[in-house]
Amino acid sequence: MDSNVSKNTISHKFFKLRLNQEKAAISVKNLLKQQLLLKLNWYQQQLNRQTDLEFMAATLERKIVLSSGEPRYLSDQIKATGILSQPQFSPIVYSCPIGLCLASALQMSPAIIIEQLGSLLTLKPDNLAAESELKLLVETVSSGWINFYLDSEAIAGWLKRSQLVIANQTIITRSYSSTSAVLPDYGNQTLDNLLAIQYIHARCCSLLYLGAKEKVIAIHDFDCLGWQIVEPQSISWVNEEHNLWLSELSEYNLIYRLLSVADYFASNKYDWLKLAWNLSLDTAIFLADCRFLGEVKQQCPQKAIARLGLIAFVQYWLQKILVEKLQVAAPKTL
Repeated sequence: MDSNVSKNTISHKFFKLRLNQEKAAISVKNLLKQQLLLKLNWYQQQLNRQTDLEFMAATLERKIVLSSGEPRYLSDQIKATGILSQPQFSPIVYSCPIGLCLASALQMSPAIIIEQLGSLLTLKPDNLAAESELKLLVETVSSGWINFYLDSEAIAGWLKRSQLVIANQTIITRSYSSTSAVLPDYGNQTLDNLLAIQYIHARCCSLLYLGAKEKVIAIHDFDCLGWQIVEPQSISWVNEEHNLWLSELSEYNLIYRLLSVADYFASNKYDWLKLAWNLSLDTAIFLADCRFLGEVKQQCPQKAIARLGLIAFVQYWLQKILVEKLQVAAPKTL
């Protein structure tokens, strides 16, 4: 299938958002939606045509899809690049049939629309901050699809930005969650799931405590709502070859889940219990497979820190869902 591939810079002013927009700032889906809308507006000006951008925004919200499975349109050219995050795993990709969505409104074929939009996506507007770039591999497909692939550097960039945004929103408080809080009157199965989620949150806290005790990291001692790791201030997510330190399948799956959680949190429309449950399941597998002490700490300390960084992300999101959405305790001890 014909396709066009380019290394495109997708930029967003992460750090100029209002404080209450932090959740949208670390959603790749939200970022892509905003950038596609900017390109669509420019595209319409070039064609001297207009479409309802509010309608397109709602459409893109539904149509931009995150997948870690084999994409529908994975060209041989993409496979041959060799720059996908982990070649042994299915790539993480955001896909959008934007050409198909615009075909009727613009009365043009999806192939022509996608070719013209693809050329626009290679351009970098001057008014976007260079320091907030998120580089994605962009594939345009003649059927009307655009695929955005996350390679190692893109994932590392997203993790770094997420850490900085969350850390900037950290609120110091010494009573954010009580392990003795009264749980709502849920059904038995739901209550069992909720307790399992609280257990994973508490386990993440315990492991971060352990990492601090072993002097791999320094933490806030859980006296805050937000990012718990104080040192290192910036985690190195890639090695000298620009490959992720996080190379195990369970690590890769957890990164995919964290991307999904950030996207769903930005949309603010989801089954929060299910979201936290799925995150907890992937975390349990990751914790069973991936250690950060012993040989890992001695031989590859950056890998140990990166794994603790993933644990810190899980703790942050579970805390937000438990406390803010489900309005129950986020225990910090087992």
